Amino acid sequence: MLQMGVISPSGSAWASPVVLVPKPDAEIRFCLDYRKLNAVTRPDNYPMPRTDELLEKLGWAEFISTLDLTKGYWQVPLDESAKERSAFTTHVGLYEFNVLPFGLQNAPATFQRLVDGLLVGLGEYAVAYLDNVAIFSDSWAEHLEHLQKVFERREAGLTVKAKKCQIGLNRVTYLGHQVDQGTINPLQAKVDAIQNGLSQSQRNRSNPS
Repeated sequence: MLQMGVISPSGSAWASPVVLVPKPDAEIRFCLDYRKLNAVTRPDNYPMPRTDELLEKLGWAEFISTLDLTKGYWQVPLDESAKERSAFTTHVGLYEFNVLPFGLQNAPATFQRLVDGLLVGLGEYAVAYLDNVAIFSDSWAEHLEHLQKVFERREAGLTVKAKKCQIGLNRVTYLGHQVDQGTINPLQAKVDAIQNGLSQSQRNRSNPS
């Protein structure tokens, strides 16, 4: 992060601890425990999209592509007052962010506003929930045109993680659901996890310690 200019050494009076969070792809996400900072932060109430409405929009499409924006938050610079408040402690000193880190109360709203701004005017065939973008079309020729228009929106310099993108498919995984030309179903792994949790809860009630 130092080499990329994401963070800098800090002399701030603020300090938050580091939290390392495992991601589904086995990588590690570097986050901060900003609970004390968030407690004194004025909330940004920019509306987040409803997942059911997003899924309904693309449910009947013949062709769907999904884009996974990588390190999208780091495309958003912080002003000087915010930098010092983002400071965090490590075993080798105090550092602060030059760009938007994960864990801040208003980070999701800030990034959603950015992505919504990039996709303005494309809402008939492109939607986004934070860093998950979906493009959907009724024909292949139309889909190529829609993809081109989305990729032309380069103002924020956002990049995608190629291995997590799905391009021009009839069936995709999006926001925890399987979307397939008119059918929308939750991922079986999530259903199994819920059912297993319920079964365990029932067993615990039947056999109290």
